[in-house]
Amino acid sequence: MSHLQYAAVGLAVLKRSMGNNPDAPDQDTPDAPNYKLPPLTWGLVALITLIFVPAFLFTSYSLKSVYTTLAIVENPTPAAYEAVAGDENDAAPAAAPSADEGAADEEAAAQATPPSKPVTASIRRTYKLLRAANGWRGNYRGFWLAVLIFILAAVGTTAVAAIPFVPSLVAALIVALGLVQLQTAWVHTVIRATPSSTPVWRNLPPFRRTFEATSIPAFLQWAAGLVTTLVSVLLTKALDLPKHHSGPPYEVPAYSHDLIWKVIVLFVVALVLVFVLSIPANVVLVRVQASLLPPDEDTVVPFDRSFNGTVEPAVVGGRSYVTIRDAFRTFSRASWKRVYLLYIKLQVLSIIVNVVYLAIVVPLVVLTSSKVEGPN
Repeated sequence: MSHLQYAAVGLAVLKRSMGNNPDAPDQDTPDAPNYKLPPLTWGLVALITLIFVPAFLFTSYSLKSVYTTLAIVENPTPAAYEAVAGDENDAAPAAAPSADEGAADEEAAAQATPPSKPVTASIRRTYKLLRAANGWRGNYRGFWLAVLIFILAAVGTTAVAAIPFVPSLVAALIVALGLVQLQTAWVHTVIRATPSSTPVWRNLPPFRRTFEATSIPAFLQWAAGLVTTLVSVLLTKALDLPKHHSGPPYEVPAYSHDLIWKVIVLFVVALVLVFVLSIPANVVLVRVQASLLPPDEDTVVPFDRSFNGTVEPAVVGGRSYVTIRDAFRTFSRASWKRVYLLYIKLQVLSIIVNVVYLAIVVPLVVLTSSKVEGPN
C-alpha cells in the first residue's frame, strides 16, 4: 500500500470520526451524533504529517525505487582483480617468493579475508554508500526526474484516454512506451557513481535505440501489473467481499465471520502475483535499461556490463545492450534472493512508518473531537 493510500485511510478516519459525510442520511436520523475537531487539532495533524514527510519520502522513494534499482543492477560476484596503487609501479621489484611461501600466503589471505557480500544486501550499507557518494542527497538521487516522469505520465495518460475508443489501460501503455527514454535516463542517474553536472536532456540516451531495447520489457511490466490488478478485482468479486461502507458514520457495518479468510486469500494471491510477475518484469526492464549506460560512465555499485559475456560493444559490431532472455538468465539465484528479501524489508519498514503515524494521529483525533448537537 502506497503512502497516498494510507493518507486516504487517514482522511477516511477523520471524516468518519467527525461525521461530515454529505451522503450519510443524517437528516433522517436526528439523533445521529456529529463530531467536530478544534483548530488546534488540525494544526497538530498538519505538523505531525510534516514531520513524517521525510520518513514517507525515504520509504516510498529511496527504498522502493533507488535501493531496489541498485540491488537489481549490482553484480554479486567480487572483482577478479585488485586496484594497484600508483606508487607500486615505481617501487623496486620484490624477490619472488617460493612455491611453499606463495601457497601459505594465499591460504592465510583466504582465511583472513571473508567473502564480501553485495552492498545492497544490507539497507544500512546501501544508505552509507549513497551518503558517502553524494551526501544526504545520495539517497534521493533522480528524485526530480522521477517527479517529472510522474507528471508527464499522469497528464499524458489523461490526454490519450480522452481520445474516443482508447481505454485508460491502453493509454497508460502508450504513454509508458513514449517515456522509455526518460525512464532509462532515470535508471542511469540512480546507478551512476557521481551525479552528472550536465543537464538531464544532454544525458538522455538515443530514443530509437532505447525504444528498440526497452519497449518489449516495458510492455511486459505493464502486462504484469494489468494481470495482477485484474486477478485481484475478479477474485474480490468471486469471494463476494463487501464494498466500502457508505452508511452513517455512527453505524458499524456487519461483516460475516468468513471475511477474515477471504481477505487473507486475496492478500496471498496478490502477493504471489507480485512476486511471480511484477518483480521479475521490473528486474528484466531495469537490467535492460542499465545495459544502455554509456561505457565511459562509472557506477556506484559493481556492475557487469557484459552480462556474463552476452553483451558485445557496438564498436565490434555487437548490439551493445542485453536482451530480455539474457537479462533474466544472467540474474543469479543469489541475486533473486537478495532482491526479494529487500522487497520484504522495505515493505515491513513502510508498514512500520505508517502504523506509527496512524498510531499518533488517530488517538489525537479521537481524544480531541467534541460532540456537537444538531447540524453545523
